[in-house]
Amino acid sequence: MIYKYDDAICDDLRKSFNPDNVENPVVTVISSEVVTAIAAQIQNDKITYPIVALIRDPNSVQIDQSRMNFTRSHFGVSAVIDKETNDVYYEKVLPITLKYSLTVLTTNVADQDEIIRELLFKYVNMYFLTIRLPYECDRKIRFGVRITSETDIDYSSGSPEYLQSGSLYQAIIPLHCDGCVLVSYTPAHLIRTTFDVEPSEFDV
Repeated sequence: MIYKYDDAICDDLRKSFNPDNVENPVVTVISSEVVTAIAAQIQNDKITYPIVALIRDPNSVQIDQSRMNFTRSHFGVSAVIDKETNDVYYEKVLPITLKYSLTVLTTNVADQDEIIRELLFKYVNMYFLTIRLPYECDRKIRFGVRITSETDIDYSSGSPEYLQSGSLYQAIIPLHCDGCVLVSYTPAHLIRTTFDVEPSEFDV
């Protein structure tokens, strides 16, 4: 379900740079899955700049021990009851750390400066987003995105070469997510039980 966090951040960025949902937006936002194909597209000159690429740090997906809850991670808590099957679903939760890099690629410094300005103001404070769980319990999880203040913005001006006639200007902004979790559901069938109680001699 981690891809849900990726999609939420990308979709929100697309709406920020393209609120009217025009066909050819000024700034193109791409996800981690598309980043791997950039090099080949550059050679064929199929990319339109500027680009904002969201890249998840593969080493950042770790269990967050500081937010671990023994009951919720081992036994789970009842979250939803299916009225048709009479099943109750127990929700197990593992808190995780999640970090991203926002890579800004432009062909000039002016575009780079303006895009970075927009992103800094957007994420300098905690920015909240919501994902919908794709599992048995149809509910939402809210999480926050913010700039990792401990890390500086990485500027790589003038490289790599762009079609041997120009340069790409690159800036990498580190992001950190708070409140991210992994969720699992275990069903248990409820059984209706009835008891017949005989009145005692003390009953009135």
